[in-house]
Amino acid sequence: MRLYRLKIFYSTLTPVPFAGTTLTVGTFDGIHKGHQQIINRVREQARALGIQSMLVTFEPHPKIVVQKSGIPETQLLTTIDEKIGILEQMGLDSLVILKFTPSFATLSAEHFVREKLVEKLRMKSIVIGHDHAFGRNREGDEKLLHTLGRELNFSVHTVDPVSASGDKISSTQVRRALQQGDVAGAARMLGRYYSVSGPVVAGRNQGRKLGFPTANIRPDSAHKLVPMVGIYATTVDIRGTTHESVTYIGTRPTFAGRQKVVEVHVFDFDETLYGEPIKVNFCTFLRDDRKFQSPDELIATIKKDKKKAMTYFANGGQG
Repeated sequence: MRLYRLKIFYSTLTPVPFAGTTLTVGTFDGIHKGHQQIINRVREQARALGIQSMLVTFEPHPKIVVQKSGIPETQLLTTIDEKIGILEQMGLDSLVILKFTPSFATLSAEHFVREKLVEKLRMKSIVIGHDHAFGRNREGDEKLLHTLGRELNFSVHTVDPVSASGDKISSTQVRRALQQGDVAGAARMLGRYYSVSGPVVAGRNQGRKLGFPTANIRPDSAHKLVPMVGIYATTVDIRGTTHESVTYIGTRPTFAGRQKVVEVHVFDFDETLYGEPIKVNFCTFLRDDRKFQSPDELIATIKKDKKKAMTYFANGGQG
């Protein structure tokens, strides 16, 4: 896999050292196929103009900063580190990560365009999605951009939505699929398997006692969306190597557990991983979680889960 040299900026206090940029702005949570089409258009437009390609995003996610009480907590498809990793594979020249704060949220769209995008980031053209809006009260829409573009001498390019199974792809649609356990559907919208990364932490060793040692993962971010409770066929990246596996998400009802856990049983692997970072890629849903009447019944079911997952991988990732 080729990695490009992505230049990362964390401030707009001083102008970027470029003569000009083609850029796009947004949270880009998930970097799904719709986002990818926008990013590819940015690269194409920048290349045509002989200037730098750039993506401008925000950290933390704006919804986390402006979260109102009583509203369900924001769940993210990608942490900022995951975004960087994906963008490094896409050939962009630069990434700007702006710190999002309550005061930043009060900036008008016009001020943001004039002071940040044009003056500091040297914007000569901007690429947006068909329904994109930004700035205070989402007032920065296509109409405002065209008006400012005529005055400030930048062009505006709009990208049509991308569909999957007849529905427009969006971060909301990907989240909904994952929350329903449809990790295969999420993968079709993302163009890759959905993943959860984090360090391996100590568990209760119940998997090992049952004959199926597992690695317990603590997701890198408390805001990271973990798929619906259940059992999945997965792959796991460990020390630069990808292994086939099954992953359990749930509270271990057979053992009267209460805390939700993510446990991975890696095929043909029995090394200590405590403290090491691993990445779990969710391929397909196998079954719902449930309480078993005895450990023996659970063991028999885990054996079936493992066999089903191995068949899935042996068939090239087909059911």
